[in-house]
Amino acid sequence: MALNGVIIYNQYNGANELLDDLEFNNTDEFNGHPTPNSGGYHYHKEPLWLTSSDKSALVGYLLDGFPIYGPEDGSGSSLTTADLDEYHGHIHATDEYPDEIYHYHCTDDTPWINGGEYYGTLGTVTQ
Repeated sequence: MALNGVIIYNQYNGANELLDDLEFNNTDEFNGHPTPNSGGYHYHKEPLWLTSSDKSALVGYLLDGFPIYGPEDGSGSSLTTADLDEYHGHIHATDEYPDEIYHYHCTDDTPWINGGEYYGTLGTVTQ
């Protein structure tokens, strides 16, 4: 869930296939779009509304309770999937968690936010 209340989906579409550029043509200027059947707005990629002024900002939390940050680390370096572990994150201090915490990052390359598995134990969400 993003800090603005918008749901964050993984890197797959409703048919459980990896999203491609064609499918991202229907996102708005903030990288979000509505779900075809229900109309619920969501993200699959970096929520630009939340990172427009700070690319290392806290943007939300995944179902395991660990935070998600923008595509830059605290020093301003852009991260790629190769810089992160198999879950698409790492352990490092952040402004919100100065004693270090595991956290995910958005990147410009697949899987964009989460590696498909979670670092921690999943909780549940109801709508």
